[in-house]
Amino acid sequence: QRLVVELAGIKDVAQAVDQIGRTARLEFRTVSGEGEKATLEESGLTGQYLVKAQVTFNQTTGQPEISLQFNSEGATLFERITGENVGKPLAILVDGELRSAPTVQQQISGGQAVISGIGDLTEAQNLANLLNAGALPAPVTLLSQQTVSATLGSVSLERALYAGLIGTLLIIAFMLLYYRALGFFAAVALVFYVILATALFKTIPITMSLAGIAGFILSIGMAVDANVLIFERTKEEFRKGLSHASAVSEGFRRAWPSIRDSNISTILTAIILYYATSSFVRGFALTLLLGVLMSMFSAITITRTMLALFVKK
Repeated sequence: QRLVVELAGIKDVAQAVDQIGRTARLEFRTVSGEGEKATLEESGLTGQYLVKAQVTFNQTTGQPEISLQFNSEGATLFERITGENVGKPLAILVDGELRSAPTVQQQISGGQAVISGIGDLTEAQNLANLLNAGALPAPVTLLSQQTVSATLGSVSLERALYAGLIGTLLIIAFMLLYYRALGFFAAVALVFYVILATALFKTIPITMSLAGIAGFILSIGMAVDANVLIFERTKEEFRKGLSHASAVSEGFRRAWPSIRDSNISTILTAIILYYATSSFVRGFALTLLLGVLMSMFSAITITRTMLALFVKK
């Protein structure tokens, strides 16, 4: 079996490669005997019962520690083990390496434990991440690695952005030429949509890969499609002799089912792509999903509000 791992925005490639494929097998072992004759016996409590590992700080020394939370089955097992070993050390091992061996003072309920004796905060964070990720079922061997330089990536992104900008300007020009005044409202709504979507991507934040830009540009097409449906239905109502206000209201009412159904279909497709594909396609799916949601907001609120204000005047 081969795994393809894509890591956008990683600066330390060596550290990323080191963490991929590393296992973090957590074990609690009881201590039998004393001195040189002491041996570590398996207790049955391992990382498979772990729910969460997070970095905390010792209130006395200020040193980083890792707080462990077990599930209900692990909590019961931990309570039994500590109850049977009061006054004895309980060894905590990670990947077979002894991390600490605190002496059990009393029976511990609640399923919480602490790993101490960690060097620094970075080591604690890395260990917590490995414990939360869990151990892989098989060892991983690195076959090859490729790094796309910042220059190549920036050039590709710049070209994609220029292509998207040119396409957007051509769409605006078409809307202005074909729909005249209505096209102006569509152009303004489209500009608002691009600004809102860009702000949303920046806030989350989303790494804008080439696939992500493609999804964003496709969502612009969905936004334009919604406006086209609204304008065509509105024009049909004008031809029937309705007043401007009535035509706009009826046009929105008739266009909404088509806008809703097409956007819901795209949203469902984007969700499936996000959860069932690789990280490269996920960037496309995520920007498409958020873009479509923003396009629905743009069509329902911005375009409709501007047309309503125009009709009143």
